[in-house]
Amino acid sequence: MNFELTGPLSDQLVSSLVVIVFLGIVIIITGIRVGKLKPTDTPKGLLLVFVLFFEAVLNLIKPHFSGKKLKVFGPYLTAVLLYLVFANTVSLFGLKTPASNAGIAACCSIMTYIMLRFANIRFKGIKQKLRDFLGRIWYMFPIMIPINLIGEFSTPLTMGLRLFGNMISGLVISTMVYAVLNWVAGIFAGVFLHVVFDIFFGLIQAFVFFMLSVVNISMATEK
Repeated sequence: MNFELTGPLSDQLVSSLVVIVFLGIVIIITGIRVGKLKPTDTPKGLLLVFVLFFEAVLNLIKPHFSGKKLKVFGPYLTAVLLYLVFANTVSLFGLKTPASNAGIAACCSIMTYIMLRFANIRFKGIKQKLRDFLGRIWYMFPIMIPINLIGEFSTPLTMGLRLFGNMISGLVISTMVYAVLNWVAGIFAGVFLHVVFDIFFGLIQAFVFFMLSVVNISMATEK
């Protein structure tokens, strides 16, 4: 476990870099192969998996974004989900889960905060944002300003804390089980724990963070 926000490269940060480089290479290769496909060709193998994945993500995003909004936020939201799916399950390959580091979870929160503010300015405008921030009733300004200030930072902060807390809890529980059980029993328990925490919980947390990002960014674009 590593709760430091600064310092030398942690195991979790190294795992995150490995995931990013791996996904970058895979997506570039997939993009090249998709570009070579003809309209009459049928994707096969890994290419078919990626096509189905992106189609499923697009179907999840479409009800919340339309037209220009989908083109602006679709790539970011897809990248977030794809990164978290691999990052939350990378411990199956002997690497530390990136989100179990508070700094990496905080980076996810910061990116979400930046996208929320960008959505406000891009689709609401600064005047509309200030009007919403100050409230509709002028004599309520002193009360609404601190409340809205808390709301500005609480949403991305809680999203990052939820992601970090759930991933670190799986690591703590797994470590405790390995320490309590003997070597032989620990092997059999380890298989079960990896399936539950590394695959099941990891994928659920990736989907939860993704959907929260979709909903909050969608709300930030509404006038």
